[in-house]
Amino acid sequence: MRVEVFLSGGSVLPDDVRGRTVIVIDVLRASTTIATALSNGARAVIPVGDMAEAGKMVANLDPASYRLGGERDGVPIEGYHFGNSPREYSRDAIGDRTVILLTTNGSGAIVRCAEAAEVLVGGFVNAEAVAAHARKAGRDVVIVCAGWRNRISLEDTLCAGLFLDLVWGEAVPGIMTDSAYIAWTMYRAERHDLLGPIQRCNHAKRLEGLGYGEDVAICARRDTLPLVPVYREGRLVRLQETAAAA
Repeated sequence: MRVEVFLSGGSVLPDDVRGRTVIVIDVLRASTTIATALSNGARAVIPVGDMAEAGKMVANLDPASYRLGGERDGVPIEGYHFGNSPREYSRDAIGDRTVILLTTNGSGAIVRCAEAAEVLVGGFVNAEAVAAHARKAGRDVVIVCAGWRNRISLEDTLCAGLFLDLVWGEAVPGIMTDSAYIAWTMYRAERHDLLGPIQRCNHAKRLEGLGYGEDVAICARRDTLPLVPVYREGRLVRLQETAAAA
């Protein structure tokens, strides 16, 4: 099984992911928000690339059937029900509803990977569950870091290193791509205290300044939401729901 890493989601092309299992990572905060929403009973999460797309999507929907969530540069979008804090996506708020989600980096990265054989959304909060499914699927894997506005983000790179560690296990390849080497060696160096470097990263500082410091700690916890969000027909659902529907 070959594993490739893209340290920024903006550089991914359809040929890079076609026929492969893709794991999209947006540690702060889309990965955790998506996993939280699905864990708390959302029917699905629909990632969108821009506000126009979100507006068209909700135009013909029953207002009681959905909730709009999103942010730009960490700030909630005016007129949306929620921002991008996982703490907002409680069962009472989104249970049995569809969440339409627009974020600065993560939602667009998911949509750009639609040509893959399978697209999963992963973070620290569900790393073991997502990695186990990727191993079981047996395809080559592409790990896509959402990053920050087409730049590398430390937190996503660390998480990519964790996924490499989990997918490879004891079978660490003798030759790996430069991007995989960067992510894996960074994770191995920091693995005993992940929260420390995450709290020091640029986006964590940005969120702390906006009053979302608690979100950073939530998003850095390992395996608190052991579920696998999978992208099917433009919607993210829990993996077992997809299997049951098939």
